[in-house]
Amino acid sequence: MDLKRRDFLGLGVAAGVLALSDPEHVLARFAQKNEIGATFILWGYGADALEPSLQDMSKLGYHAFETFGHVIQEWEEKRGGFKELVQKHGVPIISAFCNTDVLDPSKTKDEVKKLVRWCELTKANGGKVIEYCPSGIKREGYDYKAHKQNLISSMNEYAKVVTDHGLVCALHPHTGTPIETEEEVYFVMENLDTRYMKFGPDVGQLEKGGGDPVKVVKDFLSLVEHVHLKDFSGGNDNGYLGYAPLGAGKVHLQEILTMLETRKGKMAGMVMFELDSDKKNKPKLTEFEAAKASRDYLSKMGYQFKV
Repeated sequence: MDLKRRDFLGLGVAAGVLALSDPEHVLARFAQKNEIGATFILWGYGADALEPSLQDMSKLGYHAFETFGHVIQEWEEKRGGFKELVQKHGVPIISAFCNTDVLDPSKTKDEVKKLVRWCELTKANGGKVIEYCPSGIKREGYDYKAHKQNLISSMNEYAKVVTDHGLVCALHPHTGTPIETEEEVYFVMENLDTRYMKFGPDVGQLEKGGGDPVKVVKDFLSLVEHVHLKDFSGGNDNGYLGYAPLGAGKVHLQEILTMLETRKGKMAGMVMFELDSDKKNKPKLTEFEAAKASRDYLSKMGYQFKV
């Protein structure tokens, strides 16, 4: 379209006035934004949840998805093929969530074998990142200092295995695991070999674990390769284990997202919407409604989806 000079100048003045009156809105609309994916656990934790999650993600326009390594393996080996299901719904995989033991040295050899298989499957299907999380433990009486030698050495070994398979390994601190509190996060991130182990925080988990997710993300921003974007409202009986659709909790999501924009184009992975599902308590929203509410929250901030 041809614009006369005075019209062009008029548009510039109008944009300037809008920027002065509502700068956050303008920045949200015109800044470069990361693409947003979604993890599948809102729909469940097993192989049966994969197809329903992909159906909803496709309708809502999420750019990519994450599932568990064992779910990929089950679809590949017992359900007719993982790649075929993914292609059917048109949402590509970006990452696989994988757990291994970090406290018992006698288990490391078998855990490496398991991790290798998940790496092979993830890469073969187009994934880029292993979102790595230590296996769950009983937290009562746990002292990371008593386990620090094997805690660090085993994770360094696992991260090198992932890297050797051409993938990025991103550490995911999680409640109910050996890396839950802010103190534990700082200890491991300051002692791991970050040539191999990068950072894949879940900001809702950090909040639930008593930490400050804004501070943690800021301090390790240069190592962030993948992110679970999750909100936390408190309690455990809302159908989401205390988490909430984006914007309905107390995590400072906008601050975190603004920081993550500086990692645009640098991360191997993505910013992934996530909301836990609860087997005991039914939430008020359906999975589609909760995923849509979170997408709409991000859309208002200027993030674009494939619909």
